[in-house]
Amino acid sequence: MADERDLVATLLAALSPVPVWWGYAPFESAGEVPAFPLVVVQRQTFSTADYEDMCQHAPYVGNTVLVIDSWTLHYEEGRALATAIRDATAALGGWRLQGESDFFEPNVRAWRIQGQWLAAGKPPT
Repeated sequence: MADERDLVATLLAALSPVPVWWGYAPFESAGEVPAFPLVVVQRQTFSTADYEDMCQHAPYVGNTVLVIDSWTLHYEEGRALATAIRDATAALGGWRLQGESDFFEPNVRAWRIQGQWLAAGKPPT
């Protein structure tokens, strides 16, 4: 089963030369808006609730939800990048798209297309 690291590595290879970040590093330390396009992968949740069983002492597993944001200056470019992300992530296997949202971010004057991806029954990364 592909974990978060595998997913980021797959996106790096599939989307090159577009930078792919695991976490919000390009926004955390920059005094200026980073160059676009770029892709940011961030864990939203890891929940073991569906897998808890007091009778078994198996290793922790749970559902991981990642958000993958594609940042671009133009909407059409953002939709195309989101499509490439869907294709690469679906080909990797183990991750299912749960929803997708399109946002215009006025503070950075860019489009952010966000996909929420679920991996069920995996150990934490």
